[in-house]
Amino acid sequence: EGLNSKIMAIKRRACGYRNREQFKTAIYFFCGGLDRYPKQA
Repeated sequence: EGLNSKIMAIKRRACGYRNREQFKTAIYFFCGGLDRYPKQA
């Protein structure tokens, strides 16, 4: 339920995505726990 609602929220904001690949990347970013910034060396 939680994951599905996150994907639906991303889908509602998806007007700016140019194609499905960018939409898929957004799902991975927001639901996959990716960091926004690279790690410091």
